[in-house]
Amino acid sequence: MNTSLAKPPGAAPLTRSTIKALLVDDDSFQLEMISGILEGLGVTEITQASSGEKGLQAIASKQKNYNLLVIDLHMPGMDGFQFMEAAAKAGYSGALIIVSGQSDDVMHAASMVAKLRRFTLLGTVSKPVGRAALSALIAKLG
Repeated sequence: MNTSLAKPPGAAPLTRSTIKALLVDDDSFQLEMISGILEGLGVTEITQASSGEKGLQAIASKQKNYNLLVIDLHMPGMDGFQFMEAAAKAGYSGALIIVSGQSDDVMHAASMVAKLRRFTLLGTVSKPVGRAALSALIAKLG
């Protein structure tokens, strides 16, 4: 079992208000829509990155200790598969939600890659993203 989200003894449990989410998607509409859904679910610390490269910069900056990544698979430059590899190399080992309009086979392959990279895969969501789907996955955090 991946315990990367485990808190030290005496630390506050992870709640929606303590989630630090990084959204990575090249589509600005999707970034805004997913941000709005997460905010409506009580997630208050949300950073948006419009490419895999910008997402990696956010992780590497260590300004925020992200505990949730929400990533798209199909992006120009660095796609979601490449992003997962690079994020793992950068030391990220927290929770992950994969969002994409790709086929079920591609989503399954991405899930396998996420597990191999030792992320806590909360699940995959097909676009367009709905509030109920994200809520169910966020609930897995605690």
